[in-house]
Amino acid sequence: MVKVTINGTVYSFDNERYPLAEAIELEEQLGMPFGEWRGTALGAGSARALAGFVWLVLKRNGQDVPLADIISGKFELAESDIRVEAEGGDPTAAPSGPPGPSTSQPSPKSSGSGPGSGSTSPSVTSTSSSGT
Repeated sequence: MVKVTINGTVYSFDNERYPLAEAIELEEQLGMPFGEWRGTALGAGSARALAGFVWLVLKRNGQDVPLADIISGKFELAESDIRVEAEGGDPTAAPSGPPGPSTSQPSPKSSGSGPGSGSTSPSVTSTSSSGT
């Protein structure tokens, strides 16, 4: 289980269980095979895959938001509005399940740890803080 924060609201999400009906619906709505969505597209930073992840989290938590609204922008959302952490509040434990996009790039002045190391864009993998 992971905690997913979307637009400031925290949701629980079982990232190890994907019922076949959900996988089929994701395939139909995203136009990509479920295995590609879970195994490749999220990790490659696909915005469409991230929209599917958000839709699935919201759906499992009783929020009736059409995926088309997330994709079109009718449901306002930016990548920075999404955070994923392991249940129990340990943001350093990486959840198993869909990998997330990574938009962070090394800073030429970075020592690899210290203040400011947590300022990278959130992704659908767990957040981490180096040097803790």
